[in-house]
Amino acid sequence: MKISFFAYYREPDYAGCKETTMTAPPTLKELGEQIRAKYGEKFGSEFFSEDETALGEKIIILVNGRRAEFLQGLRTPLSDTDHVQIFPIVAGG
Repeated sequence: MKISFFAYYREPDYAGCKETTMTAPPTLKELGEQIRAKYGEKFGSEFFSEDETALGEKIIILVNGRRAEFLQGLRTPLSDTDHVQIFPIVAGG
């Protein structure tokens, strides 16, 4: 599975890279747990809501170009052929 990071998620405090590959876990929730284990609690705390039952408010995740919220949220199944894109919510003008 390919995972692409955008904006400040590419910085050393988060993933520190533009993209990575890994064996797909069964669901998006397990991917979030793997990201937290690999890249730290700072990233994990943005990936998950405070009670860890949903995606965090500061993150947008696409699975094969579709927003995870419109799929099955954290229960979205993943496979090794998927492309996951992770964006922070940003604002500006």
